[in-house]
Amino acid sequence: MKVSAVTMLLMAASPVTLASSPAAANCIPPWQILFSCTIPQRDARAEFCLIPNTDAHPGKKQGYYTYVTGTKPAELYFEADGYYFSTKDTEVDHPTDLTMAVGFKRGDYVYSFTITEDERQPDGIRDGEVRVYSSLDAFTNDKKDTEVTKLYCDPESIIANRNEIRP
Repeated sequence: MKVSAVTMLLMAASPVTLASSPAAANCIPPWQILFSCTIPQRDARAEFCLIPNTDAHPGKKQGYYTYVTGTKPAELYFEADGYYFSTKDTEVDHPTDLTMAVGFKRGDYVYSFTITEDERQPDGIRDGEVRVYSSLDAFTNDKKDTEVTKLYCDPESIIANRNEIRP
């Protein structure tokens, strides 16, 4: 799918918005926020956007991923036909936590976010990470620490659509 001129302008403008409003998500309608966060150690922001009902928007991909550093144009933007789940990091029998991940596939790689929900937290989310896996198997199998990149989110910047983040 080609990116329209309007979309390119919005993508180019979004880093300025991101820099001035770290807790705001910039998904382009009809896509809605699935997950976003700032990554302080990289001065970056990652966003995962989703169309919950693709039947209402024929011809559109179900999701897209954007990674922006500072106020530069998007360093990485791609659209995905669907998404995958992983619960490999959930600790069985942990009394308060649930960790899950959602990934968008691009070529062989899976770009994902992992969140840990903690029932003791007021908003329910304790922390988040953006991870990249070299294959779908590395993302979905039970073996931990198989990512090629792990970036830590500022917990205060996390926006998550918890209704859509469920296997």
